[in-house]
This record gives sequence, structure tokens and C-alpha cells, in this order.
Amino acid sequence: MNWVAETMGYLAIGAGFYAISKKDMAKFRVWHLISSVFYTLYGFFLMAFPLIIASVVFCVIHVYHLRKLRLDKVKVPNP
Repeated sequence: MNWVAETMGYLAIGAGFYAISKKDMAKFRVWHLISSVFYTLYGFFLMAFPLIIASVVFCVIHVYHLRKLRLDKVKVPNP
């Protein structure tokens, strides 16, 4: 297998493990988004379409929730 593809796979795993260590939901989503991007690249190297589809869906979900968290943070007035 291509060493670049393997590196993408290991980076995806590492970012995913790091994501689950985060208690803050925003940090979790950012790191899981990074993991999903690496999984998408890994899927392209392997031409594994189920992996590409799943990781792109995860990216969309995380971007949506990060945007929602950011908008909710802006709406809350400071005491």
C-alpha cells in the first residue's frame, strides 16, 4: 500500500482518539472533523466509496453543529 495512504489512515485514527479525549463539545467536534477529513483522503487513496461517503457525512454533521454552537454562543447575552 502507498505510504501516503497509510499515513492518512494513521492520522485519522490519531485525531479520532484525540477527539474522544475532549470534554468540550466544540473541541470534540473540531478534532473529529479533522479525523473525518483524513478518513476522506484515506478513502480516496483506497478508492473505498463507503468510507468516503461516511466520512463526508460526518464532516457535514460536524460543520453544521459547530456552526450551530457558534451561533448559539453569539446569541447568549453577557451578564
